[in-house]
Amino acid sequence: MHMSLPHTSRRDLRTSSTVILAVAGALGLPSPSEAADGIDQVRASHAVRRTKPIRIDGRLDEPAWAEVPATGDFWQRRPKEGAPIGQRTEFRIAYDDQAIYVGVRAFDSAPGEIRNLLHRRDQDSGADWVYVMLDSYGDKRTAFGFGLNAAGVQRDMLMYDDTNEDESWDAVWSGASHIDAEGWTAEYRIPLGQLRFSEDDARVWGVQFIRYVGRTGEQDLWSPTARTDQGFVSKFGSLDGLVGLRGGRRLEVLPYLSGGLGRMAHDDADPFHDAIDPRYGFGLDAKLGLTSAVTVAATINPDFGQVEADPSQVNLSANETYFAEKRPFFLEGTEIFQFSLDQSDNGPSALFYSRRIGAAPHAQLGGDYVDAPTGTTIYGAAKIAGKTADGWAFGLLDAVTAEEEATAVTGATRTTSIVEPLTNYALARVKKDLRGGKTTVGGAVTSVTRALDDTGLENALHDQAVTGGLGLTHRFGHDEWSADARVVASWVHGSQEAIARTQRGFRHLYQRPDATHLDFDPTRTSLGGAGALWEVGRYGGTHWKFGVGGYLRTPGFEANDLGFHGPVDHLVQWSSAGYRDNLPGDHVLNWKVNVEAFAQTSLEPELVSVGGNANVNVQFSNFWSAWGGLGVDENRLDPGATRGGPALAQDRAAYGSGGFATDGRKAFSFETGGDFRRVSAADDLSTSVYANINIQARSNVELSIGPNYSANTSHDQYVDEVADDSGAPHYVFAHVAQETFGLFLRGAWTFTPELSLQLYAQPFVAAGAYDDFKQAAMTRARARDARFARYQRGQLSRTQDDRYVVDDDLDGAPDYAIGVPDFNFRALRANLVLRWQYLPGSTAFLIWSHGQSDAVTDGTFDLPTDLRALGHADGEDVVMVKVSYWLGR
Repeated sequence: MHMSLPHTSRRDLRTSSTVILAVAGALGLPSPSEAADGIDQVRASHAVRRTKPIRIDGRLDEPAWAEVPATGDFWQRRPKEGAPIGQRTEFRIAYDDQAIYVGVRAFDSAPGEIRNLLHRRDQDSGADWVYVMLDSYGDKRTAFGFGLNAAGVQRDMLMYDDTNEDESWDAVWSGASHIDAEGWTAEYRIPLGQLRFSEDDARVWGVQFIRYVGRTGEQDLWSPTARTDQGFVSKFGSLDGLVGLRGGRRLEVLPYLSGGLGRMAHDDADPFHDAIDPRYGFGLDAKLGLTSAVTVAATINPDFGQVEADPSQVNLSANETYFAEKRPFFLEGTEIFQFSLDQSDNGPSALFYSRRIGAAPHAQLGGDYVDAPTGTTIYGAAKIAGKTADGWAFGLLDAVTAEEEATAVTGATRTTSIVEPLTNYALARVKKDLRGGKTTVGGAVTSVTRALDDTGLENALHDQAVTGGLGLTHRFGHDEWSADARVVASWVHGSQEAIARTQRGFRHLYQRPDATHLDFDPTRTSLGGAGALWEVGRYGGTHWKFGVGGYLRTPGFEANDLGFHGPVDHLVQWSSAGYRDNLPGDHVLNWKVNVEAFAQTSLEPELVSVGGNANVNVQFSNFWSAWGGLGVDENRLDPGATRGGPALAQDRAAYGSGGFATDGRKAFSFETGGDFRRVSAADDLSTSVYANINIQARSNVELSIGPNYSANTSHDQYVDEVADDSGAPHYVFAHVAQETFGLFLRGAWTFTPELSLQLYAQPFVAAGAYDDFKQAAMTRARARDARFARYQRGQLSRTQDDRYVVDDDLDGAPDYAIGVPDFNFRALRANLVLRWQYLPGSTAFLIWSHGQSDAVTDGTFDLPTDLRALGHADGEDVVMVKVSYWLGR
């Protein structure tokens, strides 16, 4: 969103000012300049208790507004930080026992050029916007944001930990806008029940106002905050005068009902599905405010309610694919429940990954016809979260999912098996703000308990899993410096077979024959591990930034029962430096250069990889932008390349990326870019290109088209591990040539701020052809030819049942076989949704969903042929109606 702080890379190698300034001169970029005047101004505002009625119609003509003093004196943040503002803005704040009222007058010397784009709620755009941000806790860390554009479209978001932003947060509030001869006005009614606050009358709230002028790209703030500042909420101005506010026992209930029909390709012999299947669902979300700052929330059968499905993709690695959360119940409270395992809070690794709750069952059942759940039923979930007046924030979450069964029919045999046990998930989180939010300490504990007895899953899953973490963040040196430290630990328990399965899993690989620091023990019934992250650096200030840090995960660390992370057993150290200039010249608005370096070892210890990269980003005065970067990884070893066999030596890789984007304010704009990765020793090349085309056909009609294409070759692609008749393992590799094409299409026709029609479609084609099969030999050899033994003529033959049979000793008898890995996967997913918010917080949907896919063991990529085949593939159509009704105040 427009108010967001620019992303700050925290892994840029320390470099000299001479190098960076030389790059700047070569690019013709403006020279460094000092910070803008006025940045240290302290702003204060006053709220007035409402005594006369206010009607939320976007016009500030009620007598009640005349009794509230206007506050103004805004400060330009973009594009020319600290320069005089182009248009004047003023606001007024009133309140009563139920709500906060805000009126904003956005003066404009050219009201006919105000961009009043009409689109769906919560969508960012290049329209004229006004945001009010309320730090109602007064903690300088948390803020509730409410935005209105000139067409009356609402947008809300939550800010936490001073600078992090959660755009998925939704509140129930009223707002309207109006354009007149002086510019435009925005009017808000924000119920107190949607905020969290202390009932202390002496408590001063923080407040920030942000205005965005669409046609010029100007962003003005009431309380000055430089783009280089590490803080955002902590820079808010003050709001006093709020006396007698009481939260009371807030109660919100949001039940929903859905029903419809599904049509799919049907086999008359299928005992489980008909050509037309009824679909129905119901559920409930509820919130109860115990105090003005503490809320209990509960859900029964939470619904995704999404327009866009999870994207199609083909993953040839052993790493798990991450999917973003989309269920409202689990989205709310991010600011309290998150405990990241990444160096950046924007990464996916965390102790809590809510998509584990209600995910697809762990076990699968095969057969000619199968009736199996696609997700696990959530019996119910509840959480309590809040913040105290003295800076303590806490959250507790508990969810129970059902035992699930699947039934399969093969010939005349019917089989029923349990595919997921009854499971309880729990999370506890606590944080404490010190020094006005400049220092924060906290911890988290998660627990997963499964009822595995007599399920048949005792040897596959942990019956208990516990993780814990402690963290500290600290800002110092006039808020220009920061430090971050976290430690985590995990413990999982289960049968000997389940823990052996964990030890052998790709994240751990205890069975590696060449890892002397790993001890695979098949008799274990538990496994423990730990991790740590640390970082310190100067990320504030006008121009220079730099930092050092690292992270560690021991071989036994396992948090994926409720969290998300990749392989462990590594230690990474990094250092960074960068230079930026946010004060514009004649042709450039802002630019930055970053460089970084890192080194990774296993805990053997062995050097795995060392490398570095540099990148540059530039935004020009016409609001076009460009970026690019180059890097080199001196790869030494891949411990997981054989998925449990000996580590495989690696070769140097060079990589790069670049792209540019046009002015997003225009009716037609686009972005395009690409990247490459080259391993010269193996003659491997991976490339990808993409484009995003945005068309604002009318003020209420928009279309986005995003094609992407990638072509990847690898001579060392892992295929399979198989054992011969003597039990000796063989690690099979091959050369693969993979091509992928995808396209997303998004369209929206918005009739009113409450009524819109949205379209999403994604055709996807991926194909991979394998040849030059070989098996691992001297895997640690620096010479590539010595690492593998290629199959010779007569050793490898393909059968009609899609297998390769291997006769290693050429004695005419097969020693082992592998499946044909060639693939061609095609899919199409599409949704058409009519959305009507018929009352605040209450919404009705009419949804058409379409999906079709097929897959063959043919690695040929031929886009026209593949798209025609996709058009003839079996599909499924679902038409649903969903209605939710919000009860609350």
